[in-house]
Amino acid sequence: MSKYTTILFDLDGTLRASQPEGFEAFAQYCGRVGIQLTQVQIELIEREANRYWASGLVDVHMSRYDKREFWLNYDKILLTAIGVTDPSSYAPRIQELYDLYYDPIDVLYSDAFVVLEELRKGGYILGLVTNRDMDIEPMLLRYRMREYFNFVVTGGQAGFFKPHPEIFRQAIKLSGGPADKTLYVGDNYFADVVGALNVGMDAVLVDARNVFRDFYNHRVKHLRQVLEFIHGAE
Repeated sequence: MSKYTTILFDLDGTLRASQPEGFEAFAQYCGRVGIQLTQVQIELIEREANRYWASGLVDVHMSRYDKREFWLNYDKILLTAIGVTDPSSYAPRIQELYDLYYDPIDVLYSDAFVVLEELRKGGYILGLVTNRDMDIEPMLLRYRMREYFNFVVTGGQAGFFKPHPEIFRQAIKLSGGPADKTLYVGDNYFADVVGALNVGMDAVLVDARNVFRDFYNHRVKHLRQVLEFIHGAE
């Protein structure tokens, strides 16, 4: 029997995604402006994008810059991370490509319902914990996913954003169970895994491209493999 009574899920990048994701488009656009990336650099872009969106810098930069300046600054951060020596000359060109061509589609991962349905039938308490700052109930109803969750916690409702421990503590309180019987499932090591571990939960990282292999051992490539992880836990 599994050691867990509660399974918490992240939303973006775990159950649904915009495809291509922003960091994937960034890597493509680097090539179009003449920056030839190695596989190491491509992986670094994904990790650094995850690190940035889990950091307090996001709020600082949003208050400091207008929308276009925010994204130019973000491009510079990623360019600097992969060792580009003149990021200010490349960032506007990359951002122009975003403006012209980036039109992602909203995708719900095909195995999301399989996983949620099996866990619901297994009697687990299911919660959704997301850094979104707006009401996501209409989105969940559109996805036909709301019925699977006993509760939903957003960063906007909680007043805290992952990896801050308070958003996880609020989820634990709503679940009615202890942290050590709770598993968190997410795709951002810095926001999801670090945040969950810091409050005593276990965590499994959905790492489709294996870019966090040197960071964390409890990883799966596909969401459906979370079921094997849960059933194998003692």
